[in-house]
Amino acid sequence: MATKPLPNRRWLGLILLGHVLLAVFYSLIIPPWEAHDEWAHFRYAAYVAENLALPDPGQRLTTEFQFDEASQPPLYYILAAVPMFAADTNDGYRPVVNRYAIGGERQKGVNLALHDFAAEAWPWSGTLLALHLGRWISVLISTFGLYVTYALVRLLSPRAPSVALIATGIQAFAPQYVFISSVITNDILLIVLETVFIYLALRLLIVGPTLRLTALFGLVTALALLTKYLALALLPLAGIVLAYSAWLHRKQPGVKRRFAFSLLVMIGFVLVIGGALLLRNLQLTGALIPRDPVSQAAILAGLSKDGFLTLDWRAVPQAFRYGFETYWASFGWGNVGAPDWVYGVWLAVFLGGLVGLVLWLRSDAARQSRQMVVVVLLFVVAVVSLPLLRELLHDSSFLRGRYILSTLPLAAWVIAQGWEQISGRAWPWVRGALLIWPAGLTIFLAIFLILPAYAPPTSLTADAVEALGEPIHANFGHIAELISARVQPDDEVIIGEGIAVTLTWRVLARTAEPYTLAIHLVAAGNQSFGSINTYPGHGNAATTVWRPGTIFSETYTLRVEQGGATPTHGEITVNLFNKTDDVSIYLPVYNAQGNAIGDTVRFGSLRIDSPENEPISSPASPPEPGLARFDDFLLLTDARLPDYEQQPGWSVPVQVRWRALQAAPNDVTLSVQLLDEGGNWLAGSDGAPSFELPPQHWREGDRLHAIRW
Repeated sequence: MATKPLPNRRWLGLILLGHVLLAVFYSLIIPPWEAHDEWAHFRYAAYVAENLALPDPGQRLTTEFQFDEASQPPLYYILAAVPMFAADTNDGYRPVVNRYAIGGERQKGVNLALHDFAAEAWPWSGTLLALHLGRWISVLISTFGLYVTYALVRLLSPRAPSVALIATGIQAFAPQYVFISSVITNDILLIVLETVFIYLALRLLIVGPTLRLTALFGLVTALALLTKYLALALLPLAGIVLAYSAWLHRKQPGVKRRFAFSLLVMIGFVLVIGGALLLRNLQLTGALIPRDPVSQAAILAGLSKDGFLTLDWRAVPQAFRYGFETYWASFGWGNVGAPDWVYGVWLAVFLGGLVGLVLWLRSDAARQSRQMVVVVLLFVVAVVSLPLLRELLHDSSFLRGRYILSTLPLAAWVIAQGWEQISGRAWPWVRGALLIWPAGLTIFLAIFLILPAYAPPTSLTADAVEALGEPIHANFGHIAELISARVQPDDEVIIGEGIAVTLTWRVLARTAEPYTLAIHLVAAGNQSFGSINTYPGHGNAATTVWRPGTIFSETYTLRVEQGGATPTHGEITVNLFNKTDDVSIYLPVYNAQGNAIGDTVRFGSLRIDSPENEPISSPASPPEPGLARFDDFLLLTDARLPDYEQQPGWSVPVQVRWRALQAAPNDVTLSVQLLDEGGNWLAGSDGAPSFELPPQHWREGDRLHAIRW
């Protein structure tokens, strides 16, 4: 039974429209600058729009984030600059960096910029308007790329137009492609141009080297070089494709002459366009390629001797794993990833398609396609090898999926053609699932991953505050009131485990500079057993955007770290301070009565202990017989005075050592009294029975001590 053919033109149009809608939706929900180096990419395009000239590749355009893009080739930025003429990019806007998100600890915030969501909302103007206009250029570029993907897969599977539609749909709705399509980045233009490159390469294999095809081939190769230097990997492949095309059509008359002429045309395009870029770089910076000189030097060193042998090739499996995950779903600055099951499903879908593709390639229907597979594989190797090598040269295993996303049309073809082969009569159902899966996933991740990741804390009503923890009611200057706090667990924590601290705030005022929230788990002597510094709201509610009267709650997890001898008593401390390059200015704290209590709020009472499988001290000797037993709580094991003669008026230290038998009431008090030979009182001192732990945290076997004067 033959499967019902899809109406190609209508379905292709719907797929392209669906992609545009998804990409525009993503461009609206992703906060400004929350994509790899988007601020730097934007400033390059804005510079072109402002000056009608290219920036000096040797000078930084931005200082806010670590990386700058001025040394990149200019083609994408010229395109992105076109709509920016309609906006004023000289409005003085600069992002405020979330210094605590850079370390990658998610609870400190995944947003690398601090956001004023009210100011970033529609209607836009100035820089924010230019940003969205530039993002929509990426949407247009990616949509054109899908049309090329459809044409490419039609070459690879000429007898199955539905395969081309499904492959195009997989790419159109794949989360990573939608994300890259929705932000300002030159990656999207390189992806599309490299897709055009492999399409033209396969066309050359089919029809042979012609002037028109070769000219287009050379032009696209040169334009890819004008987009990103990773396109250098295409140069040797372009020569191989042209030679292979001539060999396949060697029996045609005049093929040698056409090959030679085509080669000259292709080289001419690359030299004229690419050479102009390199010459400009050399004149302005003294280097042909001013970007990433460390990797360039390492590559040259590796070519001249056995340098490549010293690379840590053991990192390759981890690099491919990271590359696979970020190939399908990775957002923000690579710090917002999907749940693990998402990657598992993609792996199963791809491997199933790969098995089916191998079976299909062995069939008669794939006779022509088998000739193309060699070039397809070489293209994949070329695209993957250069960024992989660069990461290895930097002792990194972070092969970013966006660097190799130009292979996505081929991966989508593998999935579509493979599943068409193995599904048989079920293909009409399978092809629907292959479209629903990426589209549904992209919508799901937008709603349940991306939006929550950047959302500010939910505002609470006064009635909802009562059940949120221990009442605190402490004011940090005139800025905020800490209404309540809660610690979980609230009795005992083990080193290596986590402790959840929930804070409920009432906003009193907005600040001009972002204040840092510091939470510490401290023991006696302010020994730190874990801490976190961040901006409030996990970075999504900086004090610079607070609205007076707002009440919100936030929870942080502190990892309990080794900070000293255990067991010991710990408590939570909270501060708010303004951190500058030179000094940290702490806000004063006032209690509910308005009295100043320093700059710290303290709450909670915790026993901090070592893991049960680690000895707290050296192996214990047999239990001491004890000097005295106090109820069922304590065994007095030692009590001693200094071994020197005491003089009247001196304070005498009395050291007492105990072995705990169990927890005791919190009001247990140690009383040490000095009596004369007649039993008359001379001096005394009352106080806590233990330096290490309050009575409610004692456990059987604890070694405790105290000194009374």
